[in-house]
Amino acid sequence: MSPRLKSLLLCLAILAAAGLWRAGLWATGGRTASPGARPPGDSPPVEVIRQGVKGPRRVLTPGQRHRYSFDLDTRTIENTEAGPRTAHTGWGGELALTYLGAEGGQHLFQGQVVLLRVEEETDETPVLGDEERREFQAMFERPVYVAQDARGRVLAVHFDAVHDVAARRFVRSLLASTQFVAEQGQDWSTEETDTTGDFESEYRAGGSANAYTKTKRRYLRVSAPARVPPPAVPRLRGHLAFTLFEDGHVKEAAGSDVVDFMPIAGGPVKEDAGSGVVRFLRIKEDAGSDAVKFLRIEGDAGSSAVEKITVPGHVRAETRVALTSVGVDHQSLSLRDFQAVRASLRAERLSERALPETPAPSEDRRLVGNAKPDDLLKQLARAMRPEARDAVRARLAALFRLEPAEADRAARRVRQGEAGAALSEQVVQALGSAGTREAQRALASVLEEARVRPETLAHAAKVAARVERPTAELAEALDRVVDGARDEDVRNTAALAVGSVVKGLEPMEPGRSQALLEQMLRRCHARTMGPVVCLRTLANAGAPGGLAYARSALLHPAPMVRGTATEALRAMPGAEVDVLLDQVLLGDPSPRVRALAVAAISQRVAGPHLRAVAMALRAESSEQVRLEVVRMLGGWKAMDEVSAALLRDAADNDASERVRRLAAALLAG
Repeated sequence: MSPRLKSLLLCLAILAAAGLWRAGLWATGGRTASPGARPPGDSPPVEVIRQGVKGPRRVLTPGQRHRYSFDLDTRTIENTEAGPRTAHTGWGGELALTYLGAEGGQHLFQGQVVLLRVEEETDETPVLGDEERREFQAMFERPVYVAQDARGRVLAVHFDAVHDVAARRFVRSLLASTQFVAEQGQDWSTEETDTTGDFESEYRAGGSANAYTKTKRRYLRVSAPARVPPPAVPRLRGHLAFTLFEDGHVKEAAGSDVVDFMPIAGGPVKEDAGSGVVRFLRIKEDAGSDAVKFLRIEGDAGSSAVEKITVPGHVRAETRVALTSVGVDHQSLSLRDFQAVRASLRAERLSERALPETPAPSEDRRLVGNAKPDDLLKQLARAMRPEARDAVRARLAALFRLEPAEADRAARRVRQGEAGAALSEQVVQALGSAGTREAQRALASVLEEARVRPETLAHAAKVAARVERPTAELAEALDRVVDGARDEDVRNTAALAVGSVVKGLEPMEPGRSQALLEQMLRRCHARTMGPVVCLRTLANAGAPGGLAYARSALLHPAPMVRGTATEALRAMPGAEVDVLLDQVLLGDPSPRVRALAVAAISQRVAGPHLRAVAMALRAESSEQVRLEVVRMLGGWKAMDEVSAALLRDAADNDASERVRRLAAALLAG
């Protein structure tokens, strides 16, 4: 037997052992009967646990209301300049979720919260007075609306204008802590979202009917407030027990999680702030300081837009939740009740940074000062340094928010060719940054004007793709550009923007979002757009509706098309996508495409891929692909004993010295 075959058999043995360990049979060697038990032939019949439906098969009846009692408590400890600081927030009361119906692939529920307990403490000292507590409770006289996908993952929450930041965060935290996201089978891994970011969770059927345990394993992506540096990926540990009704709805949930946040170790770190690049540069701390200090620099080096930021050195947050059903009844509610008020609601995803706050009018007035629109346009035309252009453009965007008619006036100058190419691009970017309905209407008018320069149209499409809360009007304007523009580059850029807008429009307008995606897919199937552009558009959309097209593209003879299809799959949810990525990793003839499969898998849940990764590590002929697999395992080793074992095997047995050295270094790190 060759050393390579021995190593492969070792990997398979590791996976088998891990399967036994996860199934709870490792300690007994697979035995389920105690010593001295009767022979199997004399044993009484084993009771079969019959599980009800879940996820996509749950029974959803419009008007059905599930009522729960709940308790949710979060305790944090953070290291500040003044030393450790503790905080506690606690809520308790009743939650009612009434199913309204489906729209655009989303299931909509009305949520009604009655708060009976509201606590907020800092260093064990209460900070809420009776009047503040009553005001907070009164906000929940207005309902919220919750959008889920077919599996139960919360996609968005729609809030009334009366719900302030604290109220919205509480609701998002409660929904995130109690969501049950189901795939097929008795055990599965999936991706979910909470107020911190996207994380991997693992579910396992329990010992009684409709009982499951959920383990939160690791964060895949995190969000951060816009003015602070992004944290290092926090450590996550969490366990919850769920009981479902036979129709698939949650009956009970209880458990806790602990999240440890650490600031980034060094710098500079760059990120896009919409109007320009923001850099965070870490400052050396004083000896003994528990806080971490950064310089926030907006624009190029030498810009005067520098701000000193202090963040806690380490934050630990522990959340405990308990949810118990207290009744099921029927209400006279339907999807029409949501649609009647939708225009007045604010949609947010569960993660904190998904939809940042619009600047307050007072802040915009301070930024604009006494400047007139023509003055700002002249300054923008004369500005040569990037940081100067950014500053003037931000003032122009603020003016568009304060005086909506000026947005259309500026767009008219672009449409009529009165502004040069450089100024037109700056005006278009200011319209996108303004983000208001009127500014987006003005941006749409630029997109639909045939006389506008092709390069300006392409830039306008790119700006539209970055709008935080795109309107259906802007989305439909982009869609018309895809069909009507004479320039191919403009058409392709608009198509990619449609993908981004489909994703941005989904929380508020799921029906229109789905219709736009379906129209794009019709173009793809009709081959009026190239396959690479189609697939990149689907990657931007990240919608499961593009799965069939991406799957068919994996059979294309061109490696570039198959690689782009693999990248598109990365952004799509669901277990079926994980199966396809494993097939690409193990079977695509191109090493480049297989490496792209590793990159896609590294950004998804790990559990479903371990067997394929183990096989690729030993059967893969390309050294570069094996190096990418080892790098991925290095990121997984802290959360999974199988990943660490596979790394040890690569360090000992891989044919490449480079692979062995990398595996050994990752194990030692």
